[in-house]
Amino acid sequence: MVYILLFLFLSIPVIRYDLFAKKGGEEIWYWASFVLLVLVAGLRYRVGGDTLVYMSEFNMYPKLDELRYFDFETARFNPLWYIIAAFSRSIDDSFTCFQIIHAIIVNYTFFHFFRKYCPRYFFTAILVWFYGYWCYFSMEVLREVLCVCLLLWATDFLLGNKWLRYYLVCVLALFIHVSAAVMLIIPLAKILFKRPNWIVQLIILGCVVVFTLVVDIPLLITNILSLNDQLATVIENYLQADLKNLTGKLYELAKFLPVLGLLWLREKNRFEDEYDFIPYVSCMVIFYGFSSYLGVAGRFLNYFVPFFIVLLVNTMYDCILEIKWREKGFSAIVAMSVVVVLTFNYSRYYFRDSSETYPNTHAYNLFVPYHSVLNPVVDDKREGFVENLRDFAIVF
Repeated sequence: MVYILLFLFLSIPVIRYDLFAKKGGEEIWYWASFVLLVLVAGLRYRVGGDTLVYMSEFNMYPKLDELRYFDFETARFNPLWYIIAAFSRSIDDSFTCFQIIHAIIVNYTFFHFFRKYCPRYFFTAILVWFYGYWCYFSMEVLREVLCVCLLLWATDFLLGNKWLRYYLVCVLALFIHVSAAVMLIIPLAKILFKRPNWIVQLIILGCVVVFTLVVDIPLLITNILSLNDQLATVIENYLQADLKNLTGKLYELAKFLPVLGLLWLREKNRFEDEYDFIPYVSCMVIFYGFSSYLGVAGRFLNYFVPFFIVLLVNTMYDCILEIKWREKGFSAIVAMSVVVVLTFNYSRYYFRDSSETYPNTHAYNLFVPYHSVLNPVVDDKREGFVENLRDFAIVF
């Protein structure tokens, strides 16, 4: 129920300011939305899969005055994660304090990003982010989302070709989560997709899929990283367990269709953007291709989500305002199809069956029912679900 109420609340400024272009009160709605999301995320009690994993060992993390004695070399996670946690523990030893700090960082970063790079329709961007990704970013990928936040703060450096500053941020992100390595290659998108079009996207997607069919990717990864035998075996088993069947492959490939539709709409109707995010959104085709073979590859798409949302929102409003529907009916069909497919994809993430992991569960059981620290309740189904996922959650 709390998520439905939040969705309805966030919809009000979308209707008032983005759709009907009313003036006055934007700041109040902006900060009220921010505070509500921070409170719901920050005051949750044992809600979220990764949340429970990190929560179970939080008291074993060092405090600020203990960092000098902490063995970072043998620690499971990257160093900066422990430093952030130590800062939180120096304020208050509870995991709730950490959740509040984390929620402030994540929500402020995304709100600021959407307001800066989608200034005309940032309320819509916030609503799309909430519906599609907010629970996932706020309660699941707690470490990785901090790297995504660093990327968003470095977007000015990325757009302005300030490479030294940008790569300094990349190094900082790598000290939080290894997936931040994808940030190192994002600048190449300007070269690879300098003049992107939908035909090129399909060709690239086909090439990536063929590559996954002829190359033993788990073996390639372990060889490149030169891992010791024990760790290599763990990672290889994890990757093998994550391989997609034919249905899964086709579904992952189909998830790229909304991106393809957006690129086609912008190319066909010659829409112009104040900020050129098209190369970065185009780069998503590579990771959709790899995720058709190996589900974990889809995790790298998290870094492109904010750029995609900005492009999505701008494109949809451009379609509403600029396309003459009777003259360009096919563009209208494509635009509506993008919205329908995305709505289905976002909904499926929460409603997909997970009974193989734990009986009678769906992915939404990680977030529903919602309980807060003001009325702490342990949900047995979620606890059992996460316990079965624990081994995989810790690896990556």
